[in-house]
Amino acid sequence: MKAFVNIKGAEGATLQMRDVADPTPGPHDLLIAVKAVGLNRSELARPVAKPEDPDANIAGMEMAGEVIGMGAEVRGYELGDRVMSMTTKAYAQKALADCRIAMKIPGSMSFVDAAAIPTFFSTGHDALMSNGQLKAGESVLIAGVAAGVGIAMVQIAKAMGARLVAGSSRDPAKLARLKDLGLDLPIHAGKDDLVAACMDATQGKGIDVIADNVGAGMLMSLVNSAAIKSRLITVGRLGGFNDTIDLDKIALKRMQLIGVTFRTRSLN
Repeated sequence: MKAFVNIKGAEGATLQMRDVADPTPGPHDLLIAVKAVGLNRSELARPVAKPEDPDANIAGMEMAGEVIGMGAEVRGYELGDRVMSMTTKAYAQKALADCRIAMKIPGSMSFVDAAAIPTFFSTGHDALMSNGQLKAGESVLIAGVAAGVGIAMVQIAKAMGARLVAGSSRDPAKLARLKDLGLDLPIHAGKDDLVAACMDATQGKGIDVIADNVGAGMLMSLVNSAAIKSRLITVGRLGGFNDTIDLDKIALKRMQLIGVTFRTRSLN
């Protein structure tokens, strides 16, 4: 079959099409005929596992397609089912998805739309809802809102009843487009005063749930924008890994600083 493989070269990372072996389902795997894939920035940052083995370096973190085979211990799925899933090696004509994390696609949803959901929307929901404990009527701030997971978070926050959805980005054109998805307060990073904008929009209370996709350089601005008993969830580190923090402000605001990732969890 054909697949896009992560290749490292002198000029950086590229994705190149290669002929690779068809995947073989394990006991819990669904074998999927891939119809659409989600695109993720992190693909090009992944290390090449075995340069001599294209099969080991197939890219892709999420996809949608049709079940054409399955392992002996799969339950709840049938051949022909339309599914979407987080996975690995998704940029291929066929891919595997563990049935324990795959999701059936609603009948009204296209393969293209479904392929964009599993990684970004699961990450966003995990941050805002499972860890941020967002409640209807609370306010949300998303730093790096134009990132893929940020776009998902806007929609999740609005769907779950957030009173105010604020977001920062260095690209005003992207902020303008996000208004149609539910962004109430666009903040032009590097130009607008983020703390002042958040305090003005909340009548001095501050933001209840903050999701940070930026990392280095943002932390204290986010802390200063936060409400009493707020939750600050660190999701991404596009700006870097290291920052400084005033622990007294964390204590005075009785804030929670929460880190999230799927990478250190078991599949179950």
